[in-house]
Amino acid sequence: MNFLTGFIRSVDKMNDRMGKIVGLLIYPIMLVLVYEVTMRYVFNKPTIWAHETSCMLYGAHFVLGGAYALQHGAFVNVEVFYIRFSKRTRAIIDLVSWTMFYVFVGALLLKSVPWALESLSVNEFSDSTWGPYVWPSKLTIPFAALFMLLQGMTKTIKDVVLAVTGNELVTVVDTESTTGN
Repeated sequence: MNFLTGFIRSVDKMNDRMGKIVGLLIYPIMLVLVYEVTMRYVFNKPTIWAHETSCMLYGAHFVLGGAYALQHGAFVNVEVFYIRFSKRTRAIIDLVSWTMFYVFVGALLLKSVPWALESLSVNEFSDSTWGPYVWPSKLTIPFAALFMLLQGMTKTIKDVVLAVTGNELVTVVDTESTTGN
């Protein structure tokens, strides 16, 4: 059991840090967009790089923030009946329904790794006027899928323990996130 709680703590800490770091990407995205709007509408001199830069930064922000959102339960759920069940019953339902999560994340990981590595190996760049490298953006996808897979595994471990024992597996990170530390 110590191995499992250690694994959960490590993954939770990693994804929590990653989410907070990735969350800071919103500031350069905002600066790029404000710069573009100012240049375009105040000085009538639009840039050739701002739109593509903001899209790449937002793409990284979006995909890399997925594990953080999963950890903190930030995804939308349809819980009309689900919330009326006991925690143990919900854990059992999640164990069955989460097979789709693993199919999706597994496929994303398996398909994105060769795609990103190919992009890196040919030093792929955009065919736009500006022509930035796109391989850094493509590399974020397999990393995001791996982080999501690890975070999903922590949820599955917690659900198995709850379904089998009837007791929740509480880790240090769980108690820190609920107390606001």
